[in-house]
Amino acid sequence: MASHDALIEKLSQTAAPIKRVQPTRLRVASWVLMAIPAGVLASFLLERSATDWSQPGAGWALLQLLLVFIMGLFAISQAFLGSIAGHRPLRLHWLFMLITLWFTTALMSLGQQPLTASSLHDTHCYTFMLTVSLPMIALVLTFLRHTRTFAPLRSLLLAGSGVACMAMTLLAFCHPVHLHPEDFLMHLAAIASIVMLTVILGWRWVGINAGSTRN
Repeated sequence: MASHDALIEKLSQTAAPIKRVQPTRLRVASWVLMAIPAGVLASFLLERSATDWSQPGAGWALLQLLLVFIMGLFAISQAFLGSIAGHRPLRLHWLFMLITLWFTTALMSLGQQPLTASSLHDTHCYTFMLTVSLPMIALVLTFLRHTRTFAPLRSLLLAGSGVACMAMTLLAFCHPVHLHPEDFLMHLAAIASIVMLTVILGWRWVGINAGSTRN
């Protein structure tokens, strides 16, 4: 009994006060307000030209821009919400519906204009998306590290998807309004790479046992 009392006394002296986690909406807003400017600053490392929104077919590009931004907000909110013990994430079927809608609009806009060399080489889509995503990945992992999670794979997949969507959002402002199959495949490859990179970098960092002392 004495040893138990001594242990309790020791733990009570070393225990740190628990800080209340901010509401998910506020955490998402805070992340966006930091991540988007960080991605924009990273984009200055690359050569790029502004999107010409006066071209025919710009309406499809604007619709895709809106969809990917909403998808990014939703995925990030799910990642943050799912990392809090006792909170049940919202139903992900809404996210899958948004992805399906975005994919459909992207397919409908494919090949409306002839493919040119500048369509593939001027924007460097894959490199651009990876570059702007790096600071956003660092920020989202920092946010997830604050709460940790019992389901790191789910949280990291959602977080990586959200970052990829925000990278697509930034890409829309320096990309031709028309898509081509080769170009679209590079976008999908960049999305997959960003998600994988988020999982790899955060796997041992955001789990509930991350940072625990090893014997």
